[in-house]
Amino acid sequence: MRRRLRGIYWRGILLTLVMALAAVAVTAKVKLDDTRDHLTSLLAAAGKWTMDSNDDFQSLADAISGVSPQVRVTFMLRSGLVLADSAREDIADQDHYADPEIAAARRGETGHSLRVSATRDALVMYMARRLSPQLILRLSYPVFGIARVVLTYGALLLFLFLALYLLERRAIARLAADQQRQFEDVCRLLDGEADAAVAVFPEYQPALDAVAYRARRLRDDYEEIQRTLRLRSDFVANASHELRSPLTSVRGYAELLQQGMADTPEERALCLDTILGECDRMLAVIEDILRLSRAERPAEPEAPRPARPVALEIARALLPRTARRRIDISIEGEADVPLGEKALWELMYNLMDNAVRYGREGGHVWVRLSGARVEVADDGIGIDGSQLQRIFEQFYRVDAGRDGGAGDTGGTGLGLSIVRALVEGAGGTVRAESVPGQGSRFIAQFGGEG
Repeated sequence: MRRRLRGIYWRGILLTLVMALAAVAVTAKVKLDDTRDHLTSLLAAAGKWTMDSNDDFQSLADAISGVSPQVRVTFMLRSGLVLADSAREDIADQDHYADPEIAAARRGETGHSLRVSATRDALVMYMARRLSPQLILRLSYPVFGIARVVLTYGALLLFLFLALYLLERRAIARLAADQQRQFEDVCRLLDGEADAAVAVFPEYQPALDAVAYRARRLRDDYEEIQRTLRLRSDFVANASHELRSPLTSVRGYAELLQQGMADTPEERALCLDTILGECDRMLAVIEDILRLSRAERPAEPEAPRPARPVALEIARALLPRTARRRIDISIEGEADVPLGEKALWELMYNLMDNAVRYGREGGHVWVRLSGARVEVADDGIGIDGSQLQRIFEQFYRVDAGRDGGAGDTGGTGLGLSIVRALVEGAGGTVRAESVPGQGSRFIAQFGGEG
């Protein structure tokens, strides 16, 4: 990441430097063009002045230089021999025959060149013109301004380069640290160590919120998968146990009959009754498993159906048990429940059967119906709070203290699982409330809160 950021950064810097150098070059060219135009005009005027004057060459050179003090004026022969110079330097040994501007002047052209002068140790612009077959006039002008501009801009560019380099190191280091911290925030979101993160850059916030949402969804899905796996494992273990116990009894009594160890008719009748009873017990377990499987399948939406007639019918079906245990069932109110006829029967039957099975002998069971709410309560011994959250799990049964009396053998532990599957499949919720020693209450709510 740092390499890519540096590449982008330095491409921008190089582009800036190229543009700055181009600006310097344009500025220098403009100044050179202005200087050349000035010397051209001065050369033309000086040439005309020379041809019209009767003064000696040294006086003419001094006079022309006086018009523009920075201009050096030199008169020389075609051979390059200097006749007069406004700088009044030693001209005895000077030979300018090979200078490019003099060579151009000998050909009848206006010669010009730009070079570093050996005598003045500066960048100088030269311009020369032939005034007669043997006389050449040359003007030279030091371009200190252009050199200063180039040096000034060069120093500024060097300073800019160093400043950008230092800023680049600091900015990219800070940006890389921010990005690293942002990646750590994302890792914490994925690991479940945080529920939200603040973006280093505002543009990142929607992406971080999406990551946080998906991380929560993944954690919830993972927990649900783990819960499902635990339930499946418990289901297999409990179903195996529920079927193994009666099968063991069936096999044992069948072996007694096979080996002729049941000698009397009474013993044989006891063996057969036990086998039939255990077979009924296994059939009840299998039937409850099938009911649970059907209840957990996605169901089509059903039109609301009145629950009161079903509750009355179930109360009549439970009459032998309620009479034996002296339990009264009261059915109050009306409710419309969005379940099919069979599903509504299973829901009401499991709740009412559970209340009768674990209710107090000589007690009461209340079925309260209201709107889209079904409530079944009893006045039994209740359920401890530590077990209340698990009673809707498959095959979970509270301790033996909750088993019904009078020969009631208890259920398979699937009834409330079927209830939860039916209610949640119809878009409702079910919960249990209990106070130990005072009774329990089960509430199934469809639609809004009741």
